[in-house]
Amino acid sequence: MTERSRIEGVEFLLDVLDPCPGTSVLAIDAGSASAVVAEHVGPHGRVRVAPSVTRAHEFAQREKFDRIYALDIPDLREDTAAAAALAPLLTDDGQLWVIDEAGPGEDTGTVSMTVSTVLARAGFVIVDILERGSRVAVWAAAGRRHHG
Repeated sequence: MTERSRIEGVEFLLDVLDPCPGTSVLAIDAGSASAVVAEHVGPHGRVRVAPSVTRAHEFAQREKFDRIYALDIPDLREDTAAAAALAPLLTDDGQLWVIDEAGPGEDTGTVSMTVSTVLARAGFVIVDILERGSRVAVWAAAGRRHHG
């Protein structure tokens, strides 16, 4: 990934995540985007970082989050159980955002359908799908909750 692509990815993340001051965020992110998110949620917000979906489950017994984002995490293209295990980490009106990038030979439609299918099979309801350039963001809500 080029530096320009990384910067565009962080800008896209901020646009879709909308991390307002005071928001609690779980960042599943092997990069450094979480530092930028922390600046936006401010001192009354909270950002926790896990480098993988597996490590995110360490928060399951003690914390809930308004937003969870997964940035370029391959597990969420194929692992339904890993995706399902994120639901208990969300607050009642929490949002899960899976942000990924179409690679060589892929198009954004394929990426969005792959991620959406995994999330739907995991019990999430797909609320929206946004695209910018080669980036895709899928917004999902836990299926047991009312979102209107």
